[in-house]
Amino acid sequence: MIALMVSLPGLRVGRPVQLGTLGVLLVLALAGLRLWPDLGAWLRSDAATPAGQLAHLLLFELRLPRVLAAMVAGAALGLSGLLFQALTRNPLAAPDLLGVTGGAQLGVFAAIMLPALGGVVTVPLLFLCGLLGALLAMLTAGGWRASALQMILAGTACSLFFSAVSMVLLSVFEDDIASVALWSNGVLYQPGAEGLLGVLRWLCLPLALLPLLLRSLEVSALGDDAARTVGVPLQPLRLATMAVATLFAAGAISVAGPMGFVGLIAPNLLRAAGVHRLHRLAPLAALWGGLVLLAADSAVLALKLDATLSTGVMVAVVGTPLLLLLIHRNRFLAGAQPHSRGEPRFRLPFAGLVMVCVGLLVALAAFASAYGETWLSPLRWWDAALGRDAVAGLLVDLRLFRLLTAMLAGALLAASGALLQSVVRNPLAGPEVLGVTQGAGLAVLLALVGTPILSRPAMLGASLLGGAAVLAITLLLNRRHRLAALPVALTGIALGGLCAALSQWLIVQNSVEQARLLVWLVGGTYGRSAADTAALLPWLLLAVPLVYGLARPLDLLLLGEQSAAALGVPVARLRLFALVLATTLASAAVAVVGPVAFVGLVTPHFAKLLGFHAHRQRLPVAMLLGAILLGLADVLGRSVLAPTEIPAGAMTALIGAPYLLGMLVFGRRQRSAA
Repeated sequence: MIALMVSLPGLRVGRPVQLGTLGVLLVLALAGLRLWPDLGAWLRSDAATPAGQLAHLLLFELRLPRVLAAMVAGAALGLSGLLFQALTRNPLAAPDLLGVTGGAQLGVFAAIMLPALGGVVTVPLLFLCGLLGALLAMLTAGGWRASALQMILAGTACSLFFSAVSMVLLSVFEDDIASVALWSNGVLYQPGAEGLLGVLRWLCLPLALLPLLLRSLEVSALGDDAARTVGVPLQPLRLATMAVATLFAAGAISVAGPMGFVGLIAPNLLRAAGVHRLHRLAPLAALWGGLVLLAADSAVLALKLDATLSTGVMVAVVGTPLLLLLIHRNRFLAGAQPHSRGEPRFRLPFAGLVMVCVGLLVALAAFASAYGETWLSPLRWWDAALGRDAVAGLLVDLRLFRLLTAMLAGALLAASGALLQSVVRNPLAGPEVLGVTQGAGLAVLLALVGTPILSRPAMLGASLLGGAAVLAITLLLNRRHRLAALPVALTGIALGGLCAALSQWLIVQNSVEQARLLVWLVGGTYGRSAADTAALLPWLLLAVPLVYGLARPLDLLLLGEQSAAALGVPVARLRLFALVLATTLASAAVAVVGPVAFVGLVTPHFAKLLGFHAHRQRLPVAMLLGAILLGLADVLGRSVLAPTEIPAGAMTALIGAPYLLGMLVFGRRQRSAA
């Protein structure tokens, strides 16, 4: 239905009246189909009888409020996305990708888990948290005129950081896992009829300000100089627009939870149909945003999946193909490449750095083995090694092998990220950004739900299948853009979001092991043993010689495909082999420790930051740094809030997200000074 707006030439002339009429008719048709049976039952019943009271309850307390909730949430998200896009002059801006949803999600978790907030999710709380996320992402990316690539990367990093903080809170308040998982899945009609009326009252303020903002934004679209000439106060306008857009998003999230991509899809579908003026886009974005969400919710009910499938998951299932279509058709994305100038560089001797990293790994292993509720002195270490202290030996085994598992998985993820970034020639091509780890995690989760007792080879096979499928889709969809950084990153984020939504849905459906599955989905090393270490060690031994053999061909590939082919490099086979190897290494790690984020993305950058650009040095340094990062996350995760344990995946996000945000700020300042 909605895809016709992109493909039918008759609609590309962009007649707002036709689009508005079509949208209204579709909304009335969907609402009529859903409400007519209950409306007829209410009209036929006697209000004084129990049957009449039941008909009144079904219509006015359940059916009608749910339809209105879909319309309100979708309209608010459509307007929020439109305002963010106008504010940044960036068609890819949306509350999902700018940290607003992540910040609001943190506010919801805090309201649920902290008694001081009364357990009530209010619009002002979501507004403040969402505004904090938007400001952090905007300032980190470089302000109002940051490039689309910087904006998306900063918003993604902020969202992952907020998710990590939420996981820390969940580690402390385990009793709230079920309610948090349900909310995160995106469920309409969460506040009830009375709560919906409260949200509508809060939305009156941004609706009243919207016409004033649209007129000024129309002028500012001509350029800052033109806006200043006619007296438009740019700074107050930008702050007011951000606040109004965030308030719209907060209202939608309080009604429906996180509904991904609605604020991005609705305005861009209308632009694809030929509507570009803001005063025409705004009512249409609200109408079609509400229609998208109402259609997704109606599909869930029509297919009788409301007991198992949430509206948020349906939006992700339907919206992801539409988003991929928009990415594929958008010429604006093809030339968007990351800046490489201004990257801070330091020169360190390779051998010296390797010795330092190895020393850090040994020291980390010694500390992790000794530290815990029962501290092991060197004397007890010695007794454990000689077999004279059984308790100490057991503690060393429990602590040491989970750390070694974390180190091996970190090295594999780092190698995967470095290979992907080199082969795709995209600094954002980490396994987590391309959706490889999310796809692998979803496949393993499906296998775990179907067969709770799963062998390690079966988990590896499922992980490899899921990771390879997502990577193949990402690469195939971006051949037109020659694997440019921004469309590849957006495609990976979209597919990763779909996999994450489906994973959350699986967790909600599994009422027996929700806590275990949610912790696994974040990634962690709790309960890992010598068997897990033994499962990962062969992959590391396989990776080292293969990575070393690929180093020189990858260096030549950086010169360009034609130059590399002229020097005898089989470019096609090299890319295929490196991609298969990267996917296999990441999938092996995910099969054991779960989809840990940021390790494969940040460690290759950190290796370059230390001055190692040749792959023969960069790859081993990245692997050592990955081992240190995940090993450190394991130690911190079990010690910071001991005896409560924070999953290692949450700790890597807490460490990696600030690092990535800092690199964006530092790189921007370097480019400005150059």
